[in-house]
Amino acid sequence: MEVDNKRRHSEDELKQEAVKKIKSQEPNYAYLETVVREKLDFDSEKICCITLSPLNVYCCLVCGNYYQGRHEKSPAFIHSIDENHHVFLNLTSLKFYMLPQNVQILHDGEVQLLNSIKFAAYPTYCPKDLEDFPRQCFDLSNRTYLNGFIGFTNAATYDYAHSVLLLISHMVPVRDHFLLNHFDNQGEFIKRLSICVKKIWSPKLFKHHLSVDDFLSYLKVREGLNLNPIDPRLFLLWLFNKICLSSNELKSILNHSCKGKVKIAKVESKPEASESVTGKVIVKPFWVLTLDLPEFSPFEDGNSVDDLPQINITKLLTKFTKSRSSSTSTVFELTRLPQFLIFHFNRFDRNSDHPVKNRNQTLVEFSSELEILHVKYRLKANVVHVVIKQPSTDGNAFNGDEKSHWITQLYDNKSEKWIEIDGINTTEREAELLFLKETFIQVWEKQE
Repeated sequence: MEVDNKRRHSEDELKQEAVKKIKSQEPNYAYLETVVREKLDFDSEKICCITLSPLNVYCCLVCGNYYQGRHEKSPAFIHSIDENHHVFLNLTSLKFYMLPQNVQILHDGEVQLLNSIKFAAYPTYCPKDLEDFPRQCFDLSNRTYLNGFIGFTNAATYDYAHSVLLLISHMVPVRDHFLLNHFDNQGEFIKRLSICVKKIWSPKLFKHHLSVDDFLSYLKVREGLNLNPIDPRLFLLWLFNKICLSSNELKSILNHSCKGKVKIAKVESKPEASESVTGKVIVKPFWVLTLDLPEFSPFEDGNSVDDLPQINITKLLTKFTKSRSSSTSTVFELTRLPQFLIFHFNRFDRNSDHPVKNRNQTLVEFSSELEILHVKYRLKANVVHVVIKQPSTDGNAFNGDEKSHWITQLYDNKSEKWIEIDGINTTEREAELLFLKETFIQVWEKQE
């Protein structure tokens, strides 16, 4: 025991001597040579790896780990002495410090290395930056990517959320508001969402893909959102409503850009008269317009895509654009068409024991352009549904439900090409072949 106490006392003395020696030196930029950008990951949850506290957290720019505090005996202070790591970034203020000297690095804006790190943690933009978006970019490993068309890690769990974040990030008025503004005075939800959008469009990513697990973890813990696998439509509607509750400016932008209106009435046809309206007429706003697919019977395994029924999107829209043929029906009339018209193709019966396996697999034919009530639209985004068959554990056929997987296809105005994003992978796709997968959500932009 006496030997252990002496050893502990000796180690404490060595640390104190090291602190005195380092503190006696003038802070200089020599330590910046120890920074390793490849080890930095600002997408992970901002908590201390020792205390698990989210308060006053610093990133060690040598190893990439997160530590709390700068004062003596704090995890960051001790780490700087034990590991000889001296350069830290405060993840809230984005100020750089040398530890254990506890000295702020001044004029950090003049150092390109520190500028790139600050931009990776919190990208900032000016209107001129957005003029040439998207553009070809390079990560630290010299891999190319197109900003705005970014893949995501952990797609097996959160692919539905990735699709929705990409959709929102490609609605230009919404995107520009997030990119060009700071949200220091906003609530935590808007702050975190804005960082996701800023990073999706970053031309200076350290890696060519992102993780939004930190944002989604916040939604689960702080906002009470059930993140069990849900479809993109439900998450999109939740996100729109949450944005409107959190920011009046964004609420105004969303209402103007994405909210349409539909008039609903009962109509009865009489032989001696023209159609007459019976009952109450209501006008309902909508974020997403649901299109019902024709009846479908699941087919035997082994049939090809050619065996699947197909229907043109214009036929599905007749519910909102043409007169009814039945004697009594509900009339749907679009009274306001938004800048971004979002369609949802209803494939799942949530009352079914196996909603994915028994889904409606009808393929929807569509072109890149569409005219609705004399208003022209162009397709901007297409979220498709793919099935992942669950493996059997006992060698027999799997009797449970299948698993949904979501892939996002986005149109690049600049190159006039379609980019498919599946997990961290991005691939060019032919526009004529997009309909060969089960489209679930589409975003159409009004053409002037």
